[in-house]
Amino acid sequence: MVQSGGAVAGRHLRHHGRVDQDDTTPAAMAAFLWDERGRLEELLFALVAEQLIVAAGHTRWLAHADAQVRFAVARVRDGEVSRAMHAQSLAQAWGLGPDSTLADLVAASQAPWDDVFAEHRTALRGLIAEIEGAVAENRRLLLAGSQAIRDMLDRLEPFAGTYDARGGSVRPSGHGALLDEQA
Repeated sequence: MVQSGGAVAGRHLRHHGRVDQDDTTPAAMAAFLWDERGRLEELLFALVAEQLIVAAGHTRWLAHADAQVRFAVARVRDGEVSRAMHAQSLAQAWGLGPDSTLADLVAASQAPWDDVFAEHRTALRGLIAEIEGAVAENRRLLLAGSQAIRDMLDRLEPFAGTYDARGGSVRPSGHGALLDEQA
């Protein structure tokens, strides 16, 4: 049972704040993995929120949603660096190579840490797959929206040659622009 910073409930380690142990303990690594999962969840949330905004056509909020996604991505990147350093410290303490993966830590761990790390690895892989799916869907929605805007602009009367001698714009008479075919 872990006392400082986490609690083992069954075979699951929950992170409850900063671990007071050094970086070469399984408890410290599990705490960093919980943090990483939290950062990935935040990124997934931001991507889904952006997706909903785009799908609803609320482009007014798109810049805010994009800022949230960028902030979440920066947090994930910062966390990846920290987690990689701690994983390397733990791997070296266990006599593994400096390029050891989480799968290598699972294989080198003793109970209950082998299961804890394996569960984290599975959860992280699942979150990454969800994030990749959300990114692909956001890209699809944004491209479709961009194409719809281009199509609408192509249907408008060109403005070339529609300025008078004073520089004011003049719309040719007798020609209207159809903006909504269903109206």
